[in-house]
Amino acid sequence: MYTEVPNDWFLLATDVKESTKAIENGRYKEVNMLGALSIISLLNLDNIIELPFVFGGDGAFVLIPPLLEKSAKQALLAIQDIALNSYTLDLRIGIIPLSTLYEHKKNILIAKYEVSKDYYQAMIKGGGLEYADFLLKSSNEFHIKEEIDKKFVVDTAGLECRWEAIPSPKDETLSLLIKCFDEAHYKKILQDLDIILGNNTKRHPIIQKNLTLSFKDKDLGVESSVYHTQTLIKAFIILKFKLINLLGKTLMFFKISRWGEYKNQIINTTDTEKFDDMLRMVIAVDFSQTQNLENYLEKEYKNKTLVYGIHKAASALMTCLVFERHGRQIHFVDSSNGGYAKAAQMLKEKML
Repeated sequence: MYTEVPNDWFLLATDVKESTKAIENGRYKEVNMLGALSIISLLNLDNIIELPFVFGGDGAFVLIPPLLEKSAKQALLAIQDIALNSYTLDLRIGIIPLSTLYEHKKNILIAKYEVSKDYYQAMIKGGGLEYADFLLKSSNEFHIKEEIDKKFVVDTAGLECRWEAIPSPKDETLSLLIKCFDEAHYKKILQDLDIILGNNTKRHPIIQKNLTLSFKDKDLGVESSVYHTQTLIKAFIILKFKLINLLGKTLMFFKISRWGEYKNQIINTTDTEKFDDMLRMVIAVDFSQTQNLENYLEKEYKNKTLVYGIHKAASALMTCLVFERHGRQIHFVDSSNGGYAKAAQMLKEKML
């Protein structure tokens, strides 16, 4: 059941400027990392309050109560600084009062969905997120403009990005966005997708045998850049990550204690399918399923029931938030080489 978020809460929004250009230059991992950084920096502000969030590939939304407003601004200012100094990327950061959205007849209705015992997902509808995204990108009225407090230390504990790109278990991995003009139509869409693609287990983009810890400097360097920009220090951080990965690989291989089930736990805590004013999915498909899906969506588009965006890749990327190694964790999944950001570009073109 959906409930309305109190109007004294705030919506934090982030977005990588010119993300399409950055992705075309092969920097999709950095773009994804900034979306995840935005979320973890805010979740770590309070270990008691559950903050609803949405990962969008090149940005994020997080809902916060008024008591976290000041610290949340500082956290995002710190992430904006990391974006610029570590990745030479420009991160928009904004804070929008829900009262402003409600005044414009845009709502934030939220429901809590249990993906697994270790991951609860926020489902959001009401048009508020889409309008907030418009406000963030169309003007600087709601951009965070405060000065960084030099005494504030951003907490990114739990953030990990130490897996190789995950090959599709089928022919390709898709990032799919579907926005229906009538909310009631989503039920039919989901039923039809089950017929075309199989259920969410059959279309899941990750299987255990394709999960491989990375020992590549390029992969691990994206995360190491969060903590330092100096080359020598980054090299030591990367070495530490390699040693941790070697230990993890050994524990999983020999199935020591609960490590034998760790990859399965990862799969059960991925955000491959979610709803936030539109349907977002990362799915594995064979070529015939892709063709059938595109034919179906194009027919629905011409019937003016929906707009959609698709990005195709041979693999998926995963960025992890691990709060408890064998407990609460979240694994953000997007297709490689652009993912949701590229799919969103196609969707916007179809909206014109």
